[in-house]
Amino acid sequence: MLTKKAKIVIYILLSCLLLACVIGVCTIKKSDSTVVAVDVQDFNSNTNRLVFYDGEKIDTLMIGKWQHCMDTTWFRVYTTEPAGDGYYWGKEWNTSEDIFEEDLMPYGNGWFKWKKDDKSVMEFQMTEIKGIAIPYEYKVMQLNPQQLQFKENFSSKKHFFRKIS
Repeated sequence: MLTKKAKIVIYILLSCLLLACVIGVCTIKKSDSTVVAVDVQDFNSNTNRLVFYDGEKIDTLMIGKWQHCMDTTWFRVYTTEPAGDGYYWGKEWNTSEDIFEEDLMPYGNGWFKWKKDDKSVMEFQMTEIKGIAIPYEYKVMQLNPQQLQFKENFSSKKHFFRKIS
């Protein structure tokens, strides 16, 4: 049976391998038992440091505009605008569908309410039917100032985003 520390190291190694295949070359540097830094070199020889945190509450890192790493036409914005009951407003769009951020009607289709705890993000996607919202829950796999990775609880599909502002 693997210890928690061994599972974290294996997860980081697998994540690093995936990142190396997607965006370049990476080097793992262990700094202590709860934080591991991964230096990722992209195709332009830029080096970015990704830091894996073990259970730290980091809601403020979600705030900003994110672009999907594989489907670069998919964007998400997490805001600090209160949506009630501890939730905040966010929005998402996909330019491949000819939908842009400025096309979204306030608090309608394309908007969502979000709340993050230590390990997951709960979202309610708004619909065109007033008062109807679709719940989604995601497990946060990685979150740092440059990258967000989460897994859908229902389908187990993983998504990788990079912060663009």
